[in-house]
Amino acid sequence: MSGELLNVWDYTFRDIWTPLADEEHVPTDLFSQLYRELIVALKEPVGEDAQVIPLNDGIQLREAFDRALSISGVEIALAAAEDAFRASGATDHEDPLERRSAAEECLAELIGDVNSARRLLSQTLSYLADDAKRRAEAKERARADILNDAVKSRQAFGQVRSSALAGEIALVRFLESAFEIFDELGGDPLSNRYFNLLSGFISKFSLRYDLRRPCTLCPTLPGVFASLVRDLRTIASRDPHLASLMKDFDESVRDLRIDCSDRRIKTSIQKQVNLLEAIGSGAAGVTEATLGAICNQIGTWPHENLKQAMKHLYWFTSDYPGIRHGGTADSVLRKVDMRDMVAMSIILVGFTPYLTQGLNPDIVYRGT
Repeated sequence: MSGELLNVWDYTFRDIWTPLADEEHVPTDLFSQLYRELIVALKEPVGEDAQVIPLNDGIQLREAFDRALSISGVEIALAAAEDAFRASGATDHEDPLERRSAAEECLAELIGDVNSARRLLSQTLSYLADDAKRRAEAKERARADILNDAVKSRQAFGQVRSSALAGEIALVRFLESAFEIFDELGGDPLSNRYFNLLSGFISKFSLRYDLRRPCTLCPTLPGVFASLVRDLRTIASRDPHLASLMKDFDESVRDLRIDCSDRRIKTSIQKQVNLLEAIGSGAAGVTEATLGAICNQIGTWPHENLKQAMKHLYWFTSDYPGIRHGGTADSVLRKVDMRDMVAMSIILVGFTPYLTQGLNPDIVYRGT
């Protein structure tokens, strides 16, 4: 169970929300209630993406159009401009891209320059989107229009894609709060139906959560470990040296599929230690290059024995013949095997939060 809800959100409409909406005695304003709560989990658009806010608002789209026309310096009678904008049908479209296209075409005809029309409309849309007061007014009108219409609420809810959501934590909060909505609208029968559908959804997609009553999504240990490995890969991808060492480690693990001999297991352990050394050497205040010495320089240990545990693991890789060095033959109790590969891989990865500030433990546990 390692996947995040954010990655499969787009399937929830089919697997959770539609079956619930089809239940008997479900209020017609179900999606109005859900969308009201989902709004809290949406990202705040920035930059050019924020232009969709005035685009979706008929009042501000017209204002942006008038401002662009004024800035262009072309003399157009007010009545002619009004007639042209009305005839363009810009505010009749539901899709913001179609609204923009219609407004741009109308503006281009009036000023006689397609490129200028596009630039000026973008400029005035950004002006309105960057104005906090105007932005809030447009958003409130859009929300009221959607929430007061059961059909529009269902359409708006179904059109929300994962890319529009603020993150995993925000989505988890929404899914937990949705239980209360179903409980208020339909009591135990409807809220239990939601709980069971959500539980089945988590199992179907092997998500990183355990669903507990009444409706609490708790991260699982496999999910936390998978998140740690994912974030470790993200850190490695930002640096060519780390990326190369991560690739070496990955390939050493894949090679075990062909031959899980003690020689290949030693190589896999060695490659992982090399990776951890490179990660730890980049920590603030670290001047040493070997993992044992790095452990003495980082100040993240909560207890001396935990630091010694990491150092002893490093000494094992140095002393066991053939892992990092020639080692000491007399210290060998048996040949390394797959139990050592599995145990060492998990243990060494588990120490990475102490070796770098690039990992956010709270995000590893809860998600983004």
